[in-house]
Amino acid sequence: MAMFESKPRRRSLTDEVRNHIRDGIAEGRYQPGERLKEGTIAEFLNVSRTPIREAMRILEAEGLIVIEPWKGITVASLSRRQVSEFYVYRELLEGLAAEMAARLVSDKDIERLDESLLKLEEGRAQSGSELGSANEEFHQMIVDISGNRFLKQSLGVIDTAKILIWKPIYRSDSRWDSAQKEHRKIFRALRARDPEAAKLAAEKHVRNSGLTRVESILNEELEQR
Repeated sequence: MAMFESKPRRRSLTDEVRNHIRDGIAEGRYQPGERLKEGTIAEFLNVSRTPIREAMRILEAEGLIVIEPWKGITVASLSRRQVSEFYVYRELLEGLAAEMAARLVSDKDIERLDESLLKLEEGRAQSGSELGSANEEFHQMIVDISGNRFLKQSLGVIDTAKILIWKPIYRSDSRWDSAQKEHRKIFRALRARDPEAAKLAAEKHVRNSGLTRVESILNEELEQR
């Protein structure tokens, strides 16, 4: 009986390690290019090396870490060009999602979208991570309303890239006010059931977000020189 109980336990520890590292990358505790040491993680989580190695294999397959012989394990990083390409791809998909959602959105959906935006605008979510989650919630709701499972799967492909690119959002950020105005423009187009306006508003929002992020990366590169 004990033999059968050990597998769920090990899987649980593997998931714990994976989630710890995945969340750490998403929240900036583990930076792109940073080396991950099995021993340090094992000590911090109080687990053996076995679930850590299993988690590392999963994370490598997801593209979040890189494992190289003689060099060890490092957090994956994306070039400025890759980040730019990511936003071009996301712009197309989110524009399509908004266009389709405008044809299907219900009054109840409109209420939920409005509530999601108020959470951002009124600052009910306070930390950078909470604001980031609230922002993603709004965008995810539009994808869900579109009702297209293939589109949803396509957007799921970019989840890993989002983790590597994402940085905490703060209300003091220079981009904050313009982003909320863009959100409201998407919302008004959806409420009006205007597919073309919703598509254009969503595309512009993602494009502007991408330009801001690429500019930030460029500035970081210049500071390191």
